[in-house]
Formats: sequence, C-alpha cells, structure tokens
Amino acid sequence: MTPSLHFLDLVGLAGVAGYISAYFLVQIQHRSPVDPTVVLLNIAGAVCLLASLSASFNLASFLSQALWLVLTLAGWWRRRAPANAT
Repeated sequence: MTPSLHFLDLVGLAGVAGYISAYFLVQIQHRSPVDPTVVLLNIAGAVCLLASLSASFNLASFLSQALWLVLTLAGWWRRRAPANAT
C-alpha cells in the first residue's frame, strides 16, 4: 500500500522547495541573503511548512519554522530601516 499525499502535504513540499531555492540562490548563484527573492522564498517556505503542520503537529518543527519566519522578517525589517534613523 502506497501512502497518499494530501493537500497540506503538498503545501509542505512547496515550502521545502522554497527553502531549497533560497539556499541555492545564496550558495550557488551568490545572491545576497537580503535579496528580495531570497527573503520571499524564505517567508513562503516557513508559511507553507507551518500550514502543513496543522495536519500533523510537531512541536520541534513548529518552533523551528516559527523562529525561521520571525528571524527572516526581523532581518528584512531591519534592512529596510534607514541606517542613520534617530
């Protein structure tokens, strides 16, 4: 018997594809980690994986994905702030 993939499984796989694509862009294409495409792929990956966890919750995975999302958003927000804001 082969296991069937459900919608949220496919959403999770799309998240993994987002992470791998972002990593490829940074490591192979030498894009900056703050490149908008890399940031969006990281955000999409985290959101997709968090959504997929609603079908089969795992605390460790939830914490790692939530932290990944928070750190990505914090880095993006910090990068957007003017350097000499006072």
